[in-house]
Amino acid sequence: MPTAIQPDDATHVCYRGKRLIYFGGCDYYRLAHHPKLLKAHAQAAARDGLGTGASRMTTGNHPAHDELEASLVKFFGCETATVIGDGYLANIALGQAANGRFDAVFIDEKAHMSLCDSAQFLGCPVMRYRHCNADDLAKRLSRRREAKRVLLMTDGVFGATGRIAPVGDLAKRLPRLATLWIDDAHGAGVLGDRLRGTAEHCGFSGRRVIQSITFSKAFGSFGGAILGPRWMRGSLLNGNHVVTGSSSLPVGLARATQASFQLLRKRPTLAKQLRRNTVFVKDKLRAAGLPVDNSLFPVISLECPAKKAAMALRRRLLANGIYPSCIRYPADTEEACFRFALSSEHSREQLMHLVETLSAK
Repeated sequence: MPTAIQPDDATHVCYRGKRLIYFGGCDYYRLAHHPKLLKAHAQAAARDGLGTGASRMTTGNHPAHDELEASLVKFFGCETATVIGDGYLANIALGQAANGRFDAVFIDEKAHMSLCDSAQFLGCPVMRYRHCNADDLAKRLSRRREAKRVLLMTDGVFGATGRIAPVGDLAKRLPRLATLWIDDAHGAGVLGDRLRGTAEHCGFSGRRVIQSITFSKAFGSFGGAILGPRWMRGSLLNGNHVVTGSSSLPVGLARATQASFQLLRKRPTLAKQLRRNTVFVKDKLRAAGLPVDNSLFPVISLECPAKKAAMALRRRLLANGIYPSCIRYPADTEEACFRFALSSEHSREQLMHLVETLSAK
C-alpha cells in the first residue's frame, strides 16, 4: 500500500512531513474542496443522516436520488439516468442488465478493469482489439459478420495516460445497429462544449450510445450513474443484483453532486481555465522536448524510465516541492508512469514550476 497522503488544500498535500504541490488524482476542478459542495453535503447529512440504510428498490429511494437523475438527464441530454452507489458498481450493474442482449462484444485491450469485469456478465463472446486502433477493430469485426447485435466497450479517456479514445473512428467501423458503451469516468464534466464527455468532444451522438460515469472525478463528489436508453433503465430496475442488493447513494453525496452540476453550468470559467492551464503546460513541455500530446485532456503521462533515472526524477520533484506521482495502474501491470493531473485551480506559478522541474536536465 502506498504511503498515506493528507490533503492540505485544493492544490497541496502533506507527505512524510512536507507540504507539497499536488498534481495527482482526478479532481480536475478541485470541487471536492469547494464550499458549495461541502455545504450541500453537510446540510443533507445533518438532516437525513450519513446513509440511507437500504437499497433503492426497498426503502432507500430518497427524493434526492430522483432529483439527481433529473439533473443528469438535463446536464447530459440523455434519455434516462440511473444513479448507482459508485462508478465501478455502475459498470457491473450495466453488465448484468445487458445480459443476453448482444451476440458479440468488442473491448479495448486497455479498458478499465470495471469494464473488463462487467463484460463477463454479458453472456456472449468477448473479443479484445488493439488499444484505440479502429483498423484492428474492423479486422476483428470482419471475422464476426454473423453477429447481428454488436456491442463496443471502451473508456472515453484512459485515465492513467489521458489518451482520448477515437470514438468517431471506432463508431464508423461498427455495424449500423451496433451499440457503443463508453466508460466516461474521466471525460464527463471535462470534454465537450457542454461538458457532456468524450462522445460530444468527438462529435459523435446517437441513440445507441450508453455512458457510464462517476461523480468522484470532475464532479468532486462520489457515486456513479448509467446514462442511456429506456430498455437499459427498465432492466436495471427489474431485479438487477447491484441495484437491488446494495445500499443507495448517501443523500449528502447526491446533494453535493447536484451542487457540482449547478456550479459547472453557472461558472463556465472553470472549464475554460482548466483548458487554458492544459494548453499552457503541454505547449511548454513540448517546446522543451518532452513527449507530450496536444489533446485538451488535463493529464500528462511520462513513461517511467530505467529505475535509476526514475529515482532521480522522483528526488528532483520532491526537492522542488512537488508530490512525485509515479503510478502503476492497474496495479498488476509492469508498466509505470509519472502522471500529472492539472486542475483549474492550479496557479500559473505552480504550473510553471512543474514545467521547469520536468524540463530540467
